[in-house]
Amino acid sequence: MAFFDFLLGGPGGQLKRHARRVANRDAQAEDREASAHWLAESGTDEALTALCGRFGLQLEHGMKDRKEKDIVFDLLAEHGIKGAAIARRWATQNPHFHHVVRLVEKVEGADAAVLLLLELLSTEQVDNEFKPEKKRDLLISLAERRSARIVAAAAPFLVDFDEGVRHAAVEAIAAQEGDEGAEHLAPALANPKEESTRIKGRLVEIFQQRKWPMPA
Repeated sequence: MAFFDFLLGGPGGQLKRHARRVANRDAQAEDREASAHWLAESGTDEALTALCGRFGLQLEHGMKDRKEKDIVFDLLAEHGIKGAAIARRWATQNPHFHHVVRLVEKVEGADAAVLLLLELLSTEQVDNEFKPEKKRDLLISLAERRSARIVAAAAPFLVDFDEGVRHAAVEAIAAQEGDEGAEHLAPALANPKEESTRIKGRLVEIFQQRKWPMPA
């Protein structure tokens, strides 16, 4: 062990220090960036997991926040499959997933990104009335992608308690090719418990655009 490592508590002590600093909003930006580079150069599973912690920090200055997250994104991407795998594991335990999905898509491809989104969505509950934001954001992300798996995965959320989640589920299903979505959206359109005129109007528009038979 080097003398300076000893003074800092050894490599384990340095890891903890940099892990705390990279996700500390009160730290200086250059200090957070230095810690990010230290963790990336260390390259251990623990260090890369700590590096992902920067994705969970939201700064008030949006441009600065995006710049720092892009730096972390690039550092993880340099580790290829290993970096993507660790980021994927981190995302399953944290609410912030957007940069991780981008990373998986860059390293492993579009299909892998869809599978990650579906995996994250599968852990969300339709009847959970707390924090619907993640469900909504996942469905919005799925609406930007194409996969035969998306329709069935989004369908349960057509009856979610939150209007935003239901609307996002409608859009995720409508964005997919083929007519499979009709059998799921028809009950949503005919649902007498649906009180959202926005959702009803959007469903009518979708059925007209796709030339699907309207439910009774």
